[in-house]
Amino acid sequence: MPQSWITALNSYRYPVTLCKFKGRGAFPGFFARDICGDRSSTIEFEDYFRANSDKKVEPYFEVVFWKLYSQSMIRQGTTSRIAEYVSAQGIEARDLRCAVDLFVQKPTKANLAVMRALLGLKADVLATALTLPAFVDPARYPMVDRLTAKWITSNWSTHNRKRTNRLGPFRVKEGVLRDNDFDNYLNWVAWCRETAELLTKSTNLQWRARDVEMAVFTAAPTKRKKGMRLNPLP
Repeated sequence: MPQSWITALNSYRYPVTLCKFKGRGAFPGFFARDICGDRSSTIEFEDYFRANSDKKVEPYFEVVFWKLYSQSMIRQGTTSRIAEYVSAQGIEARDLRCAVDLFVQKPTKANLAVMRALLGLKADVLATALTLPAFVDPARYPMVDRLTAKWITSNWSTHNRKRTNRLGPFRVKEGVLRDNDFDNYLNWVAWCRETAELLTKSTNLQWRARDVEMAVFTAAPTKRKKGMRLNPLP
């Protein structure tokens, strides 16, 4: 039964070349990583971020660019705006890390708003800011994006059967996840944690919430790929 999940996780690929950020010259020593994008290299990037996220602000800019890498129309501008805002306001790494830690301890809209404010994000969008908790605590927090939200909306009923934590369909507006879907994000977090526990018990891998999300991300169909079936877990 869990083989489809193992196959999806092993097939995960999200390659990112950080040096493609046009503003990298302002941050010597950063934006140099070439991430091949499998699970192992992604975990290395998570570990790097966590080790430096209370010391330097630049790793936050790298994670933003990484998150937006597949969106070529906005990845340059959004990363530049966030970097310029944080630098201009004198926001320090420990300020950002404290905000992320606060959200990890207590995931509320108010604490999400604090993270967004420190990044200079004025719109009530979810995906970019909610990448940070997933990097700080990948065992308990998955990321969320349009692709995973689409999979959830198409599969929530099937994958809620005999489960304690239940998914809810997202209401993506204009292709963007917003605060109106925050409760569904919390449902997704709880469901990923439960799924990770089930998969850990039935496989030889210690699954994290982020691993569950990686498998879903891989399984979700796109214009370029058909997608994969993930079997509901007993």
